[in-house]
Amino acid sequence: MKPGHSSVPPELVGVGPAILRWIGNRESSLVRALWQITIEVHGLDADVFSSGPTIIAANHRSLLDTVVLRYVLDPRVRALTATVGARDFFAPAPTDRGMRRLLRSALCAYIVGTYRVCLIGRGDDMGDGVGRITALLAAGWHVILFPEGTRSRSGALGRFRSGVAHLARSSSARVVPVWLGGTDQLLPVGARWLHGGHLTVRAGAPMTVRTDETNGEFLDRLKASMVALGPS
Repeated sequence: MKPGHSSVPPELVGVGPAILRWIGNRESSLVRALWQITIEVHGLDADVFSSGPTIIAANHRSLLDTVVLRYVLDPRVRALTATVGARDFFAPAPTDRGMRRLLRSALCAYIVGTYRVCLIGRGDDMGDGVGRITALLAAGWHVILFPEGTRSRSGALGRFRSGVAHLARSSSARVVPVWLGGTDQLLPVGARWLHGGHLTVRAGAPMTVRTDETNGEFLDRLKASMVALGPS
């Protein structure tokens, strides 16, 4: 299935001009070189995605998380990968006016187009997100999703929202647990400047929701898998 296939409505994913994705890939390589960022990757080979649509579920500590995850994916996988993002975080606020609204809209369009962001509502039910993301998975796309729903301020895993379990159950997609290490050191919450350093990306074995377990039990199992991938 090719990106932009007619079965995927354009509004479901940030398709945008192809030049944005080209710039994003080159931008990531340039930033990595200039800031001397090293990335160690385990278990996220292209073979992981060969069995069908996959939900990449990762811990969330920094705005760098999406950039790093997309960067380390095989280019063929990246071309079919969307990222779930909160609409109220990226889109202009209702109170934005004039130049502020224009700049916020331009930044949102750039981020959505570069990183193929599917904007959804917040909350356990993900607003209109479950149906929209299920449509992406059904069309052959992979999806990056952060089960915590927001960046952790303490570094510890927060409460997992139930959306990832709903998605895995309704779509029968496999869920790959991923631990991102170091992104909060390079760009902490609230920081204005990027720092150099070392990053690790560790992926575990793909998981599916068992017929005999509740969504809560699946979330507990997913969280335990992530913790096991983290620092010892």
